[in-house]
Amino acid sequence: MRSLILPLMAALLMAGVAFADETRQTKNDHYDAFRQLDAELPTPNVYRTASGAPGSRYWQQRADHNIKVTLNEGNKSISASETIRYTNNSPDSLRYIWIQLDQNRFRADSAARLTETASQEEGKDILTYGELARQQRYSDVNHGFVVERVVDGRGRDMDYTIVDTMMRIDLAQPLSPGQRTAFSINWSFNIIEEAIIGGRGGYDHFPENDTYIYFLAQWFPRLAAYTDYVGWQHQPFLGRGEFTLEFGDYEVEITVPADHIVSATGELQNASAVLTVEQRRRLDEARSADQPMYIVTPEEALDNEQEGTSDTKTWIFKASNVRDFAWASSRKFIWDAMIHRQDDAEQPEVLAMSFFPNEAEPMWSQFSTHAVVHTMEVYSRFSFPYPYPTAQSVNAWEGGGMEYPMITFNGRRPEPFEPDEEDPDPEGKPDRTYSRSSKHGLVSVIIHEIGHIYFPMTVNSDERQWTWMDEGINSFLQYIAELEWEEDFHNHRGHYSILEHVAEYMTSEHQVPIMTQSDSILQFGPNGYTKPASSLVVLRETVLGRELFDFAFREYAQRWKFKRPTPSDLFRTLEDASGIDLDWFWRG
Repeated sequence: MRSLILPLMAALLMAGVAFADETRQTKNDHYDAFRQLDAELPTPNVYRTASGAPGSRYWQQRADHNIKVTLNEGNKSISASETIRYTNNSPDSLRYIWIQLDQNRFRADSAARLTETASQEEGKDILTYGELARQQRYSDVNHGFVVERVVDGRGRDMDYTIVDTMMRIDLAQPLSPGQRTAFSINWSFNIIEEAIIGGRGGYDHFPENDTYIYFLAQWFPRLAAYTDYVGWQHQPFLGRGEFTLEFGDYEVEITVPADHIVSATGELQNASAVLTVEQRRRLDEARSADQPMYIVTPEEALDNEQEGTSDTKTWIFKASNVRDFAWASSRKFIWDAMIHRQDDAEQPEVLAMSFFPNEAEPMWSQFSTHAVVHTMEVYSRFSFPYPYPTAQSVNAWEGGGMEYPMITFNGRRPEPFEPDEEDPDPEGKPDRTYSRSSKHGLVSVIIHEIGHIYFPMTVNSDERQWTWMDEGINSFLQYIAELEWEEDFHNHRGHYSILEHVAEYMTSEHQVPIMTQSDSILQFGPNGYTKPASSLVVLRETVLGRELFDFAFREYAQRWKFKRPTPSDLFRTLEDASGIDLDWFWRG
């Protein structure tokens, strides 16, 4: 490993000097890479200390939600209502509140659509079939939130203004420090088909038998973050810079066709109303199982696919101290689960679960839930025990992955079986097979997305500002978890390839500083994922050594668990806890 790390370290130093040459044309250019960062980092204060720890008056807002949502399968839409209780823990009086309406990025007049169209037309004289299909779907179906009503706690209409993917709700009276207000929103929208439009949520269609998997994310009006370092974080959602959110408690009622199985953030509250007696027995048994066992079997899932019904069931979930809520629903779901035990008084047991269709077999039942548990074992060693009662992997759109508290959406399905000349008869063969690359691809995406429940779902960094703080840190830990999963692990996702070809990239001209705002990054994967992950590998293996690095990194994770760190908090904490001056390293 050291033969690869030394070129990486040289690349870091060269990149730091090159950056200094480009940005500070002075006679002392070559010394600029070693200047101290104190003058450039934010001044320490009562909210964020010079050591990198939260200050004595650190604060963050809180948003608790009660939501009722109905999946309308006939027209692929949802209709919903929510009541939000918003607590102002800041020292400021607030005259209005900003809400995120992320589905509005799919509207024809959104900044995301307009910039997407411009980028497609510039320098091109053709459109791909995929681009044509996406534009046709936009023409056929109206997308974005339809906000039907916004009322205060007494049922009185509130004034609001929609600005692209944000909505400002004006308060009748300023919300003073320490006060709480409640308001309700009714809304609906048409669900996107992810394979055609793309967008982290939607539905996946299986045309062979006209069935669907629905995976709902960015699906409800969410509080924009109000912070000590930027005020309201209300930059529009363009699809790349992800989310900055507030923690709160959720109670969500999800009404779906009666033959659907639902996976969601939190814990199921009404199993007796939605599961059979046998499924409830299996679920209870899984809470002590050290291997995955079926709650819904493959045979039961196939039976569900054949039925179809106009009846509905309502699944109720509760989640405490989460910054978001996502869910998935399908009559296709197989469901397996096992228990993960950890040395933590607050959360000694975690129910690890996977939800997937028969099309994902035989790969998913063999590896998915095991990969969930493996991720928690590795990440907890480097940070803190997994903080929630469930950890879930859901098979969603092919090739993708996305994370939310307690639930992740993961692509990857095995390849169809194809007979060859020597064995042309597929009788008795499995319908699907998988290669080593597919297996490692599945494990890799699950590790990455479950890992995000630690960073940034718990260590709540600002993804809209600094992609590298969650993607880079998470890719670094993913790399370690993959090495511990299996010798010679083959990571199929090119920009996560931590030690291959990265030195060439890090000395190239085709990059921007990692501190670049998320929507402005060039070569998003290498710059937001690979470069910071590679840098952390160098920091751990060569600069600090494992003992100092691991102690300092755990200190950062534990200091900022359920809080919102900025880059300066990370820089200062790793120096503070390791006892090593790293300003030169952060510059590089």
